[in-house]
Amino acid sequence: MHYVLSSKWSLVDHFVITDDSGTPRFDVHGNFGVIQRLSLRDQSGQELALIKKHLATTRHEILVGGRRMAEVHHEGFFGEHYEIDSSMGRLTAKGNFGGWQYSIDHDQRRIAEVHRELALREKFSVQIADGQNDVFILAVVLAIDAIHDERRQREGHTSGGLGGLLG
Repeated sequence: MHYVLSSKWSLVDHFVITDDSGTPRFDVHGNFGVIQRLSLRDQSGQELALIKKHLATTRHEILVGGRRMAEVHHEGFFGEHYEIDSSMGRLTAKGNFGGWQYSIDHDQRRIAEVHRELALREKFSVQIADGQNDVFILAVVLAIDAIHDERRQREGHTSGGLGGLLG
């Protein structure tokens, strides 16, 4: 499945994730600047996933359907590698996170790709392989952006990626 995120999402505490035809699929509420959490909801408002930042670290916990599904954290010095310790096993995200060109793999199999799209208004696409939990993968992408943006702010850089959706 293909989803689209707009760069304008960083300016508000609410934004919409659409499919590639522009149909709203998910609503995201919250931020990591004040409340330290994001809620991914379906169009009826039911919470599907929750992303919570651990205090005093850049680690983020993902709950899906109220169950802890994963913890996302940065690995390495340069920020080009994230580990996702999940109930499905370890997932790895590698690539250019500032440029929004990276992939997520599980057991050496590609399960998602994230790319910046060339458009009049900056957009980012998330392509998720068939048979994957789309809500979980989108939550992982949001957590990675939050960690990446927090690291850039801590290092004194301006916002990258989607402009720091989360803070």
